[in-house]
Amino acid sequence: ALLSGARNDKNAQLAQNIYDRLKTLFPTIKDSLTAAEVLLANTYASSGDIGKAADIRIQHMKSGVKKKIGTSTTVVDGEMYVSPNTTYDVLFEVI
Repeated sequence: ALLSGARNDKNAQLAQNIYDRLKTLFPTIKDSLTAAEVLLANTYASSGDIGKAADIRIQHMKSGVKKKIGTSTTVVDGEMYVSPNTTYDVLFEVI
């Protein structure tokens, strides 16, 4: 949430400080920081520092860690649906 706020304000320095703090607090959890890296790169890009954004993205690609796709759930007629699962028979009826 803090990184999203920094991105919305185009405050790259604040985003970098938050990301650095996350890396310090959670040094062994690389997968969880993947989304934070993407937000950090997006913050640099939106603030006009395309070079720094590209550096972060290149470093991220070299690490080989993939960003996990988020999911959301909804209940329709008492049945739970999880997105982005597209295997449901009634997918287009729900949409």
